[in-house]
Amino acid sequence: MVIKNSTVFTKETLEGLNKASNFRNEKYKRFKLIYNLAGLVFLMLFVRYMVLLLTQDERQDVFLTVFYGLAAGVFLFIGMYLLESDSKKRFNNLYKNMIGLEFKYTIDSEEIEVEDEEQDVDVLKWKDVYIVEKDSDYIYIFFNNENGLALNRAGFSEGSDKDLLELSNAILQTRQETKNKDSKDTLQINEESIDDTYVTKLDIENEEHQSQINNSNN
Repeated sequence: MVIKNSTVFTKETLEGLNKASNFRNEKYKRFKLIYNLAGLVFLMLFVRYMVLLLTQDERQDVFLTVFYGLAAGVFLFIGMYLLESDSKKRFNNLYKNMIGLEFKYTIDSEEIEVEDEEQDVDVLKWKDVYIVEKDSDYIYIFFNNENGLALNRAGFSEGSDKDLLELSNAILQTRQETKNKDSKDTLQINEESIDDTYVTKLDIENEEHQSQINNSNN
């Protein structure tokens, strides 16, 4: 089955590609979680010391109040704004020259052909695909966390967005099953590759050593 699609790359395409990437980017999500959690912890400490300060409690500490307030602001700024802003800037640098261009895709079970407006064709292999994501407007095919294709779900001339999703799911699932099978086979080979000769040699050496000890005692 051959699937064909034409997609004009727009600013909305770029934004969707960025969001889809972040959704699967474990490093991005981990750092975002760490900074936001740290910011919330410092924020709670700031509120506590602010209450002590306002109520003139003897445990009040102006320095700690200011410190926790500044720390909360810095961590939340990084987690809620700076990381996302940096990701958008990075994607903009990667894809800004593609905005306004039309790309034609020809897809089968082996490869993905991408033709630009100058009729230059790139051939990409399904075996190199990292993950496939989707939203209401696009299907995104990623080859790593940042390099990907965006296909408008309304731009199919042969086949449909449903056909592409079913094809990608089947290919990725088969590849995962093959990977798991190879992993199990490797584990089984490793288990069976224990050198019995080595074990036997150790037993013999141990018996000789025990015999020497017994002879010495006698």
